[in-house]
Amino acid sequence: MIRFILLVLFITLNSPNYSEAQTASQIINKVNTNFNKVNDYTADMSIHLDVSFVKMKDIMAKVYFKKPKKFKVKAEGIMLLPKQNPNNIQAMLEDTSSYSAIKTGTVITNGVNTSIITVIPNSDTADLILGKFWIDANKGVILKSHLTTRSNGNLEIEHFYGVNSNYALPDKLIFTIETAKFKLPKALVVDLGSSTEDSKKEDNKKGKITIVFSNYIVNKGVDDKIFK
Repeated sequence: MIRFILLVLFITLNSPNYSEAQTASQIINKVNTNFNKVNDYTADMSIHLDVSFVKMKDIMAKVYFKKPKKFKVKAEGIMLLPKQNPNNIQAMLEDTSSYSAIKTGTVITNGVNTSIITVIPNSDTADLILGKFWIDANKGVILKSHLTTRSNGNLEIEHFYGVNSNYALPDKLIFTIETAKFKLPKALVVDLGSSTEDSKKEDNKKGKITIVFSNYIVNKGVDDKIFK
């Protein structure tokens, strides 16, 4: 009898219908549970910028994270995307009191059955206006995000995972940005001899930023001196 009960439970938890039965809060909690396993990590990071009015080589960097919100990127030369770190979305979703979440459907994303969760901030002053997340409810990882923000317009992010998926840590992120609205660091624009006028000519055009992570070291300790 016990074996039969365990078999039924296993089949239920791994069936598509189970993920469809979960609420938005339950699905988000699974993502939060995975990321909450991370006390700290370091990783190598490669940043590739594909924007028509900016020509530059890939940037190699090192990323450091430590709970609760310590984050730093070290790179040679220009630092790109200082605020776009892989923890932003997880940190936002972790504060469940700051938004309302609604499950708005299910769809196949990259061959995986995902639940679509729409997030609406409770504060009118938040930079995020609306968030939409395609989440693998069984594994508790975000496969795609669409963010409507006040500062950078619309951002679409594709999330790819490897051996660290149980921590909700991605191997690769691909940002699709609105080039006319996205705020590139001023140092980058000046160094490349570009101008804000160049970006304004990019109305209705999109660019991509690809961030690849490698050599993760998770929960082995990160010295606080790194963040000073």
